[in-house]
Amino acid sequence: MSRLTSALPITALALLLTLTGCTADAAAPTGGNTETTETDTDATVRELETEATPAWTVEASVVGQPAAADGVVLAYTKASSGTLQVVAWDAATGEQLWADTAVTGAVTPGVMVTARIVEDGDTHLAVYLRPGDEEGWQDIVLADLATGTPIALPDNRVWATSRPATCADGEDVCFTGYKQSAYDAGSVSYRFPASGGEISQDGDIVLPASARLLGNRVYSTNSRAPGGTELLGASSGGQTLWERTYEDVFGVGASSDGGWAWDDEDPAELMLGAGYVVDAAARQTDSFTTDATQRRVVALDPQTGETVWSIDGADFCDNGVREDELVEGTRTLCLYKAGTSTATRKADGSGYEGTSTGFDVDLIGVDEATGDIAWTLPLGGDRFNGDNTDSSFASFSAEQVMLIDGESVVVNVVTGDHTTASTDSTYACSTPRDPLLATYPGQSETSPFTTGSDYQGCDASGTTTDTFSTGAVRMVGVDADDGVWVLGTPGKLLGFVLED
Repeated sequence: MSRLTSALPITALALLLTLTGCTADAAAPTGGNTETTETDTDATVRELETEATPAWTVEASVVGQPAAADGVVLAYTKASSGTLQVVAWDAATGEQLWADTAVTGAVTPGVMVTARIVEDGDTHLAVYLRPGDEEGWQDIVLADLATGTPIALPDNRVWATSRPATCADGEDVCFTGYKQSAYDAGSVSYRFPASGGEISQDGDIVLPASARLLGNRVYSTNSRAPGGTELLGASSGGQTLWERTYEDVFGVGASSDGGWAWDDEDPAELMLGAGYVVDAAARQTDSFTTDATQRRVVALDPQTGETVWSIDGADFCDNGVREDELVEGTRTLCLYKAGTSTATRKADGSGYEGTSTGFDVDLIGVDEATGDIAWTLPLGGDRFNGDNTDSSFASFSAEQVMLIDGESVVVNVVTGDHTTASTDSTYACSTPRDPLLATYPGQSETSPFTTGSDYQGCDASGTTTDTFSTGAVRMVGVDADDGVWVLGTPGKLLGFVLED
């Protein structure tokens, strides 16, 4: 998918305002290329008019995004009992290959529960957490992707504060947390070979006590006002590169408790991150309001943490775009000039309902090295205003559908190019899923974990339909190779075979 690592706490779901489907004024992007000659965007428009029929359908309440490799689709699902499962299917036929019980781990509930596949040379494996003991400890499982057969992983009982995934250096599998057999070592970063073997402390990433990773190398400490100060830091090569107060980086009142977003933090390149102001006391109440402008994107020197540039009121708006469609050296941000969101706790305690009003947002293309703005497209606020349960246009492609002056327009969010789409097109829309209510390790009550969105076809007004187009499938589906694309829709996992 994309190169961004991000999280929002459940209380901030009302602020999960993605770019996709934003309504804009008809103004062209200032400084962008507005020509509409034969481009990838035009090809997308044509595919939006071609109906796609699923090759297979399985009944499944998908949690997070599926992953795929070697002709196998892997995804978390919610069983009828409400428990979490990890399931693998044959990508060509939809036949279930294996399934196992899984758990969320002691991970911030706002970090989406989503399937992970890791590599061992040419071999791909599933990695996940399984129930360990009655006290809430978890067992890390490394399994053959096609059969679910576990790979030997001794001494694997852990208290994971981040779910296992490929390490920052691209080698092995890493997670943060505690090992039951080495509890006195505290919460640290661990790694183990993707081929199986010993779980040992990571010699690359070193974390202070009780710190949590916000990305691959960036972390925040657990200290909070009034008794302490939250720090932001980075680690590489077995040492701490730098630490700064979190508020110094993102502004007074900012905290990782309000969510975060970080790019892949290469020690040789600028570290790009987004932070948010949060009123911790207000979020303990049944209803609170957040100012959408109280956010900031920064570019930090990787070795010193010094701010190279920053844009107040900005957030990443290309964070859903597949990495192979991004342009090196440029980022697309949303600049929030106005808007508030109110979150109200649901009566059954299963999360929050959100309503947003008064938004005014610009889409901007930014030079990653300098922070200079290359082009601007006014988006207005129609997409952002409303309830967080509403469906909206969706896309993981650079080409994203927006309504501009009542017309459906395909906008390339990387370049600013845009062209009018046919009103006969079928687009892709997303609807937020209900959270997964799971017991957080060490607690007796359940917590609502973020589960992502379901996808459906929709018309130019955003009204969902019973059909998909080829373009809609490419926009929101997961490429499982050999022309197979998969996606989660309400209560089902669909597999499509598309021509190149």
